[in-house]
Amino acid sequence: MPDIQSTPEKSIFETVLASTIHDMKNSLGLLMGQLDSITNMLDETRKDHHLALSSVRYETSRLNLSLMQLLTLYKLDKKQLHVAIGEVEVIEFIEDCIAAFIPLAESKNIALNIECDEELIWFFDKNLTGIAINNIIGNCIRYTKTKVLVTAYLCEQMLNFEIIDDGVGYPEDMLNEQGNFIKSVNQSTGSTGLGLFFTETVANLHHRKGRTGSIALENTENGGGLFRLLLP
Repeated sequence: MPDIQSTPEKSIFETVLASTIHDMKNSLGLLMGQLDSITNMLDETRKDHHLALSSVRYETSRLNLSLMQLLTLYKLDKKQLHVAIGEVEVIEFIEDCIAAFIPLAESKNIALNIECDEELIWFFDKNLTGIAINNIIGNCIRYTKTKVLVTAYLCEQMLNFEIIDDGVGYPEDMLNEQGNFIKSVNQSTGSTGLGLFFTETVANLHHRKGRTGSIALENTENGGGLFRLLLP
């Protein structure tokens, strides 16, 4: 058995935690691949089977996203996180984000739509931003009624992502805790506060010409939720 020694910089628990998260994430990745294979083999007429597997795939994906968020926040806390800013074709980025949610959305008769200039290009960390956007899209699909719209556009030299649903909207306490989303984490209700905290952290890691990324929440006139991510 190896002799694991704790140090002031990293305790045994932290070392084991990071390693365990990696292992769990890899296992979930394999499981999601197997679920996709099983789904492709199903009889197209058995909608109930497709719905059941899509729901399992969605919950597995949510767990995988949570692990990636946890690992990212751990690396950030230990000053081990590398932010890789690069050129991104925005519409392809959005299409990649929603691709994993298409089977579940179709099984629930939810429309996933994109509005974005096909020539829009911006500079940001594609991996971190993808985790953040996927978290929001996943939650919108969970709570929306019939549709989710993902838009991207430039405004005042900031890239704006907007994700809009037609559900019941964000709760008042979450709207009131903007800028301090960690307070709105509620295990008993399944609050998305932790995911929003992660997403805001990712936004804040983007800096350009004295400007910093941010997020904002609001409810639309029709009662649905509107999430906004701004990247300089």
